[in-house]
Amino acid sequence: MKVAIAVIVALSLVSAPVPSATQERGDLEKGIRQVEGGEFEDAVITLDAAARMLASEGKRPKELARAYTYLAIAYLELSQEQAAKAKFLEALQTDKDLRLDPKQLPPKVIQFFEDAAREAKAKMTTEPEPSPTPNPTTTTAPTTTTTATKGKSKTVPIVIGVGAAAAGIAVAAAAGGGKSPAPTPATTLPAGTTLSQLSASVTSPQRTTNIVCTQTVNVVVTLTNRGNSSVAVTGVRHENRVVSGGCSATQPFTFNPGATVVGPNQTVTVLNSPLYSSGSGCCNASSPCNGSIFCELTAVLTVVTGLGEVPAGAFNYGVTFNRCIACSSNLGATSCSAPSPQE
Repeated sequence: MKVAIAVIVALSLVSAPVPSATQERGDLEKGIRQVEGGEFEDAVITLDAAARMLASEGKRPKELARAYTYLAIAYLELSQEQAAKAKFLEALQTDKDLRLDPKQLPPKVIQFFEDAAREAKAKMTTEPEPSPTPNPTTTTAPTTTTTATKGKSKTVPIVIGVGAAAAGIAVAAAAGGGKSPAPTPATTLPAGTTLSQLSASVTSPQRTTNIVCTQTVNVVVTLTNRGNSSVAVTGVRHENRVVSGGCSATQPFTFNPGATVVGPNQTVTVLNSPLYSSGSGCCNASSPCNGSIFCELTAVLTVVTGLGEVPAGAFNYGVTFNRCIACSSNLGATSCSAPSPQE
């Protein structure tokens, strides 16, 4: 059951946002509201776009960390645990003073993030230390502290209690004392998915067949993600092209996707639908619609993602125009390859 989540991401001494960056802030706040309202699929798209814009700007790490954190929560609620883990670690790496309030988050969210930080630390410590004189207190001292260090006058808050302290990221440290602990190695994050790691395909029972205009064309489009992070899908675009015959194709149309998120190492069906609301062609009043017109057409499908466009491929089919539906007046063709696509 989707439950509205109130999330508090504490930010320490953050400077005022750049006045010209209202769009990024607007997208970020919108995405946060979507998470709090349980609209997790919409939040993934909104926050992914906001995070990419903030990352490309490179001037507001605390807002970027905030976007990553809410994006991680949205992925977690969608059962995309690997993507949630990756985004949470990106948030910690981006803002080392980041902390979450356990009083405002469900226990499962706090526990998941603690486990993710602990796992990242475990992977990091299995690698040999390059320094010949490691300090054994560097990784053990912070893990026993969940509040301000006793006996010190001032401390930096710990990131999400014990779990983040175990991760060795932004742990509590005394403001005085004259000495700082040896620097903790930075967490190495898995590389995010790139456009080259995405591929798509289209299948259709009408491929290389001849149909009449009263029959429709059905397609199934899938997207494969071979990367390490989830990818947002915003639509599937269809274009029709005339190969031969006296036809005129309709304008390109973008379908809403059947799935808005494709996780790492997954293949997901993003469209399973007829291309047109009724039939595959139309005739206007001045056109013969008695089977004397035959056209060969090509359907081209493209998946639109948050990383860019991914060609799914194309296929040919033939249409005989016989007793077709009447063309809409705005099509303006003697005979048309297709009626208006469905909404």
